[in-house]
Amino acid sequence: MSDAALSVLTKKDVPGLSALCRHAGWPGYDERELGLLLQNGRLFGYKNSKGTLLSCSGIFPYGSFASLGLVIVQKEFRGAGLGKKMVETCIGELNDTIPIMLVATEQGLPLYQKAGFQQISSIYKYVCDRFFPHTADSEIDIVPFQAKDFQALTKADRAAFGTGRERLLQQLVSGCLECAVAKNKDGRIVGYGLSRQTPDSLRIGPLIAPSRECAALLINELAHGKQGRIRIDISGEYRCIDPDLAAMGFVRDTESPLMVLRKSLFPKRNGHLVAVTSQGLG
Repeated sequence: MSDAALSVLTKKDVPGLSALCRHAGWPGYDERELGLLLQNGRLFGYKNSKGTLLSCSGIFPYGSFASLGLVIVQKEFRGAGLGKKMVETCIGELNDTIPIMLVATEQGLPLYQKAGFQQISSIYKYVCDRFFPHTADSEIDIVPFQAKDFQALTKADRAAFGTGRERLLQQLVSGCLECAVAKNKDGRIVGYGLSRQTPDSLRIGPLIAPSRECAALLINELAHGKQGRIRIDISGEYRCIDPDLAAMGFVRDTESPLMVLRKSLFPKRNGHLVAVTSQGLG
């Protein structure tokens, strides 16, 4: 691969990124999803002398940690060290006091282990092709998001995610299909969830909830009445919701390691992160 050069990727590279994602079997990344990644991080990729994109990776900084994702190398160019160099480049974008998390694929796991990443949990992908409504008597009230709710929403998100990501949340809320908030009996916002349409499925996430009951009610609100495949990526700390997901028609598809570099510096979370935004953004 002597003719391959590492480049910073821009909007002009979206067609090449889309082709790489299809090559990797990730059809959910359309122009809008890739645009969200480009707006919230820094993407790199190797191109050959003709300008064809052979690989990609991205680093997405938040307040006190970052997420590394979208690491793809075309099959015929694997083993040439492109993935290793891209991951090193992403890590080098940050100072050595910033922890970095990622969701590992089976192919990438050895590379991440060698780079010093340690597994702290897992992310479980669930899919549903026929949704069954969830009903329950509850003191939790699920209502549509209003602009005045944003500050309370971000406060709940910060405690669950471990750091602030207000810019990303603003983009997600403004571009989502639906956003709902959960209020307790005192009218205080204690959780939220949103859905967005991607080429292969309706994606639910992020989703924050203080209890299994609240999480199930939010999922029901976002999935009820929808047609086609629904996907949700559940945090390993929230496996208690498995019976509710099964009753609603969800089937577990994959389990992927959630890994962190500089584990001792990773911030505390309150256990309310039910579902991630995506396996790249966290």
